[in-house]
Amino acid sequence: MTLVIETGAGLANSNSYASVDTLKAYAKERGASVPSDNPSCEALLLKAMDYLRGQNFVGDRATKEQALDWPRYNVVVEGFPYSSTELPRQLEQAQCALAIAAQTVDLSPIQPANTSGPVTEKTVGSITVRYANTGRLSNVPAVASADALLRTILKRNGLFAIRA
Repeated sequence: MTLVIETGAGLANSNSYASVDTLKAYAKERGASVPSDNPSCEALLLKAMDYLRGQNFVGDRATKEQALDWPRYNVVVEGFPYSSTELPRQLEQAQCALAIAAQTVDLSPIQPANTSGPVTEKTVGSITVRYANTGRLSNVPAVASADALLRTILKRNGLFAIRA
């Protein structure tokens, strides 16, 4: 599959923020390795995009036809407003960091439901509360370098991310 890079135009067929060349340069600058062949790098970038598609970004999508979550309206990153045709550099860098991590970490693990876990009871006086296993597991991988890059462009609990 050929990558179609989002430029900020809100393309209806884009599938990546970063190119293979960008990925290779990003990896080289950090002393990391990626495959030398373009199809393998494209596959890593697409895995990283799958991860990014699950994020809750600040602002609003620029058009209903665009394939990816960016470009966006109403975006301010670290005090600087972005136009609806700009993509934050952190987005491209985070995709590259995730693509590198995807070589050793499953960014989209499939977890079987855990419904056989213990039921916990707690009694205080005459009141007993029973906590059942819901079957929900939270096992989303953490990629610190990508998380640090995304921190400023993600919403947190419905609010804009707060800078530390």
